[in-house]
Amino acid sequence: MKLGEKIKQLRQDAGLTQPELAEKAQIEQSYLSKLENEKGSPSFEVISKIASAFDMDVFTLIDSLSMSYLQENLQHIPEIAVKLESRREAKKQKMRRSYVLAAMLIVLGVAFVIIGNSSTIFPCSVYQYKSMGLINQGEINKHYQMSPLRELAEDWDKSNKRIAKNIARLDESLILTRSYQGEGFVEGYGNKRRYYELIDVREIESPMKDLAVVFGFIFLLTGGFMMIYLFKWQD
Repeated sequence: MKLGEKIKQLRQDAGLTQPELAEKAQIEQSYLSKLENEKGSPSFEVISKIASAFDMDVFTLIDSLSMSYLQENLQHIPEIAVKLESRREAKKQKMRRSYVLAAMLIVLGVAFVIIGNSSTIFPCSVYQYKSMGLINQGEINKHYQMSPLRELAEDWDKSNKRIAKNIARLDESLILTRSYQGEGFVEGYGNKRRYYELIDVREIESPMKDLAVVFGFIFLLTGGFMMIYLFKWQD
């Protein structure tokens, strides 16, 4: 906004005529008319008088004017030149912070996309372990194996007898876990135990992977648009 436009707006909002405002500001009415029509070149003192007439701080009035207008028309006034320099520095600081934020969003977006496409961050495997029944003390972990046990030097006859006796003891138990427990592991049940053997590995898609990719693209697009705005449209 230009100074003349602002003075006229404030005057009309206050319900004052040009003569009334000129009297309050202690300036000539003809000079006030020139200012409102952008035909005069006011001093800092005159701008201060007009601001005081509206019970306004002079720099509040100056801050309401556009940067381009101040640079083209009022920068020759020392007080306004200092104010302009302060505004330029504040703008630079804001721009720097905006660039850093945009860059961080882009880096964060790339990181989330990489994480979302990684199989190491979010486990994508489910391991299935099976136990055929409880094992007594003195029996080996593979007691329910459906073939001769080399550890016991069994032949097929002994193996079939063991398998036949185990039929009444069969009590299958399945465990699904995302944590790899090796080819087999033991769980204690008092003086007995179960031996769980790995029987299947299933590949699944974690919903967290898709969520990470979505957030990654959101961060990338936000950071990218911020960069474009800062480069092309920032005033």
